Amino acid sequence: MQTCEDKKPWHQHPLVWMMLSIPFSAVIMGVVMIWLAVDTDDGLVADDYYKRGLAINDVISLDKKAAELELNALIEFNSSEKVINMQFDKGLLDSYPETLQLTFQHATRANSDVVLILNHGINNRYIGHLPQAISHGIWYFEVSDKGGADTGKGWKLNARTRVAEDNSVHLKNNY
Repeated sequence: MQTCEDKKPWHQHPLVWMMLSIPFSAVIMGVVMIWLAVDTDDGLVADDYYKRGLAINDVISLDKKAAELELNALIEFNSSEKVINMQFDKGLLDSYPETLQLTFQHATRANSDVVLILNHGINNRYIGHLPQAISHGIWYFEVSDKGGADTGKGWKLNARTRVAEDNSVHLKNNY
């Protein structure tokens, strides 16, 4: 005896459609993944990695120069405000530089990086204004004297820290 189920055409059986949906969904997901791989920017990969690798000795010499000059800095800011205050200990420098360059680099988002020029204020104080508030997360801070880099007397201080609401970042060299 044949039942009504046996006489149905193949496309009316739900098990057939379930079996066909597995490879079909794999093909669709493969196309989506290829589209994402082609369309998404890999912001963490540097195009000039070889040049940066060759320039590492220059970077190390700037760090050593700051250590020789016994330079220190303390940056204070509120992440929602747009004002940066910095206390700069000039160490063995003859005088305070008129301006210092402060660079904020986000650990994962290159489009969030900020470069500021801090102006000398009273005594050992420097002040700068941010174009936008700094988001929470891991940031790299770097202070340097760009005027000194042209004369061969350049140096830099750097630190890595987590940014929260109220922040105090101490920059010093460990060389």
